[in-house]
Amino acid sequence: MKKKSDAPVNLSIDNQIVAYRLDKVMTDMLRSIASKLKVTVYWADCVSDLIAVQAFMNIVNPLNLREDETDEIFQWFSFLEEAGDSNALCILFTSAPAFRISNKVKKYILKTPAVIDDDYLKLKILNKRASAARHSSQHRSYDRKIFRILRILKVLKTQKVLHIEDMCNDFNVTSKTVKRDIELLNALGEIIEYDRSKKGYVLACPEGLVYDD
Repeated sequence: MKKKSDAPVNLSIDNQIVAYRLDKVMTDMLRSIASKLKVTVYWADCVSDLIAVQAFMNIVNPLNLREDETDEIFQWFSFLEEAGDSNALCILFTSAPAFRISNKVKKYILKTPAVIDDDYLKLKILNKRASAARHSSQHRSYDRKIFRILRILKVLKTQKVLHIEDMCNDFNVTSKTVKRDIELLNALGEIIEYDRSKKGYVLACPEGLVYDD
């Protein structure tokens, strides 16, 4: 796989496009737009690069695919059906493909216009990049929340007492956020109570809940 030398380097998947088998006109257009929008463009060497390289948009010219590559495209489609995320990825075919696309894959495919001009491509890149960025931000937020909750449990079980201010400092969040995390743990079955003498939260059942048959 080759990265365009004049493309800015950014490892964020919501700022990357993977291009494959584009003709010169589309290549020049994409290079110009990517430079203006500060988007990183990777030129794939093979169909498997479309799977291996994370991006918010894949741009493929189906008319330039070899027969064996068309078969590999279906392997790519199978991967998308199982592991892909239509909120974080879209595919633009520069021409209408001759092969059939399953309904499960169609959600990733942008409608190919009669003519792909500079305005169309720029608008699609801006829209899809913004959508992918929002989606990525939501996932990062969920990941941080899960990490906080696991940390809260670990502190309660190893240090026996949890001080709200410690969690606020460790994770740069407000006390309300930490208290909501504790409320969620209570809702999931843990019994966490505030101990006035220790000025912190403790597990009422340090060994976990015991259920009667």
